[in-house]
Amino acid sequence: MKKKGHANYYKSKRAREKSLRIKADKSFPKAEFEEYWKKHSDELCGAVYEGFLDMLANEKVFMNVHTGFGRNQKMEIGKGSIRRVCETLPNKLNVDMLREMLPGIPHIIYGVLLECDNIPLVEYCMSGPEKILSKKIMAYIRATKRSKHIADYVKENLNEIVIYDQLRANKRYTKATDSLKRTMESKKYLLRVLKSETPEDYTDLFPLARQMKRHFILHIGPTNSGKTYEAMEDLKKAANGIYLAPLRLLAYEQYDKLNRDGCPCSMITGEERILMPGSFHQSSTIEMMNLHEEWDMAVIDEAQMVADSQRGGSWTAAILGLRAKTIHVCASPDAERILGRMIASCGDSMETVYHKRKTPLVMDEDAADFRFPEDVKRGDALIVFSRKDVHSVAAELQETGLKCSIVYGSLPYDVRHREAEQFASGATDVVVATDAIGMGMNLPIRRVVFLETTKFDGVQERPLTISEIQQIAGRAGRFGIYDTGYVASYYDYELISERITYKLPILKKAMIGIPEEFLEKDQKVSYILEMWNQLPAEEYYDKGDIEEKIRVAKALEEIRDDREIIRAFIRIPAKVENNEIFDLFRRYYKAHVQGNPIRLHETMERYNPEFVNPEEGNALQLLELYSGVYDFLYSYTRMLGDEDDLGEILAMKRKISELIFEILDKQNLSMKTCLMCGKKLKWSYRYTVCQECHRKKRMQASSHWK
Repeated sequence: MKKKGHANYYKSKRAREKSLRIKADKSFPKAEFEEYWKKHSDELCGAVYEGFLDMLANEKVFMNVHTGFGRNQKMEIGKGSIRRVCETLPNKLNVDMLREMLPGIPHIIYGVLLECDNIPLVEYCMSGPEKILSKKIMAYIRATKRSKHIADYVKENLNEIVIYDQLRANKRYTKATDSLKRTMESKKYLLRVLKSETPEDYTDLFPLARQMKRHFILHIGPTNSGKTYEAMEDLKKAANGIYLAPLRLLAYEQYDKLNRDGCPCSMITGEERILMPGSFHQSSTIEMMNLHEEWDMAVIDEAQMVADSQRGGSWTAAILGLRAKTIHVCASPDAERILGRMIASCGDSMETVYHKRKTPLVMDEDAADFRFPEDVKRGDALIVFSRKDVHSVAAELQETGLKCSIVYGSLPYDVRHREAEQFASGATDVVVATDAIGMGMNLPIRRVVFLETTKFDGVQERPLTISEIQQIAGRAGRFGIYDTGYVASYYDYELISERITYKLPILKKAMIGIPEEFLEKDQKVSYILEMWNQLPAEEYYDKGDIEEKIRVAKALEEIRDDREIIRAFIRIPAKVENNEIFDLFRRYYKAHVQGNPIRLHETMERYNPEFVNPEEGNALQLLELYSGVYDFLYSYTRMLGDEDDLGEILAMKRKISELIFEILDKQNLSMKTCLMCGKKLKWSYRYTVCQECHRKKRMQASSHWK
């Protein structure tokens, strides 16, 4: 009877809890919570952040670690891991980690809502047990993706010093943090110095430009609206001037055009310098601008890039600090407000010229069910987002008899220019490209076809943004050649259709880069970069992403902390994602700081393109690698080496391009093939073995275990 009584008690308890959960679910005031979140989300996030700091300062702290057996195990931090925790936690914190380290988040949020001024939310919080109601609130927060917003808020406000201070205050870890005390005190001092020297008005970072009275002409319009053309026509008439481009290819295009039009122009990019005798004009990538030079006129192209987290600081520096009497700025409509605010903050005059697209851009309704390769037509630009897919798509089309140009980032820029010329002249029928085609390339494209609508951005696979879609799609319908530009899509036709006409959201932030003089402080370069990252940005600015520079600086500091040389090396394109080139980068630094001879010619012999057989299947990939190596050698030699070697390096770069021309002219790219049987596979096939080989492998495995 006793057991039966216990069973009935627990049964009725479960039934009561279930009833309360159902009631909590039905009565949750969603509209009121949405209203509260709009106004007070920072209050909720801030409470979680404070709770996280309190946990670090008062409780045992556990982290997931990889054991020697390849498993994850929860372990308390200790003396051996305290440094790693301080350094990595601000970068690695995510939703799951936050939930594991701070299981009391539901209680914290419940407490904030219980004390808020939203009566329906307060009444809800008082309508039942906290355990049930707080779970319901958290379930709604997770379902509406707001848990990521909370985790991001905590992550953005964390830094190495904050974590150290909390752990230092925790009696359990006071001794464990002793080994970090000197380092952290040094970083705190550096942070105070940077704060005191960072002006509230960022325009004060560019005193030379503040001594000038500049006039801006803002060209606002979509793609294919003649913004850059009009600005460049004005630049030609100036006594001297500079064009600043987002890509080497565009810098080369304008350099070539100005010289052909009888306006002598030099070209300076990070990878090449062509000095034209008698020239008073220059075409450059924006990172190569010199803020000490003075010009009569300048053109800053694709200025909506001020908001780009990786490179936006260069456009911001150009707007705030370029020394030119007249500055043409070409940008898409979403950037007008932020650019106007920046120019106004400089005290300079400004006029705005609005441009309309010269040819209409519409979806190709006849290709709503686009089939590949059957529906590909002459004049098409086919868009994918990886080198492998460019090759596979082009190879499939070549088998149908269509001649293809290819354009993607790792090709040498003169090869990309020549491939574009082939398409423009009609020597090839179609162009297969990545989004490298979207940044200002002027090609006679009748129709842009999105074969993919997602891309890997270096961190994750994500859908294309509205801006990316419009930038790429806008290349269709070249004025003077076609009356209309058409757009089609292999996937997501309706999505692309909606987004090519969607009004772009207004850009709210411009990225600001670290001032050069800050890097000259007497402290590790990586520390200075990290401390700069931790300073709050002013007004409508944000800090650009300098994680790659920090990674490069740390890698070089592990070899030797020669700050002057590191400051020079972090200006050289490192190509961190390419292990072979980054290893070469580190070896050259090591030789340089140790005073050993730089074996330039030995490197050139190792990467001699004459040893590459154009008939081999991997020849194009090898030559692209060699091109990246010679880009590094050129940048290194120009900055730190013997400039007499530059001619030989450029000769090798030309040889690489000639061999790539030879390969591409054969119009015989390799299709994707099965790794096991060599069968040709469609470009869109996402596996490395064909279905037949996969089935055979599974059958063999199952028969083995019988």
